[in-house]
Formats: sequence, structure tokens, C-alpha cells
Amino acid sequence: MTRSQWAIGLATIVLTIIVGVMSFDYVNRRFPPKPAPVEQVTAQDAKEPTDPAVKTPEACVERDGSWRNWSWPNVPMLSPKCESAK
Repeated sequence: MTRSQWAIGLATIVLTIIVGVMSFDYVNRRFPPKPAPVEQVTAQDAKEPTDPAVKTPEACVERDGSWRNWSWPNVPMLSPKCESAK
């Protein structure tokens, strides 16, 4: 590899990175994210008090390595142990 080939390769990589960074604004303006749907609150929902003490059970790892309360196929690293596994 000659010095000129190395310089051409480096220039290509640098220009590709610069053009990619510059295109962020165009892509963000051209394809904006869809707005989040607005929830409709009914009169019955407004009357029901929500209890902050009641929360969904957290995902945890059993002693044998199996997961509890985790519905997705991917498994996060460094998750807490279940109370029964401690």
C-alpha cells in the first residue's frame, strides 16, 4: 500500500463520517418521529383512585438462573436476585 492509496482511503473514511453527521439534520426533518398517542380518560377512570403502593412485580433471577416476571426474549445482564433466591 502506497502513501497515496492510504491518503485516499483515509480521506474516503473521513468524508463518509462528515457526510453522515451532516445528514442527521436532514433525516430528522424529513422523517420526524410519530407523536405519541393521547390516552382518553373516561369519567370512570378519573373516579378510580390509583394506589401508588400497588406496583407490578419486578423482574428477577431465580437461584437456578431462570427468570421471573420477564416477558421478553432478551435477558438483561446484572439483574437482581429474587427474594426467594437470596
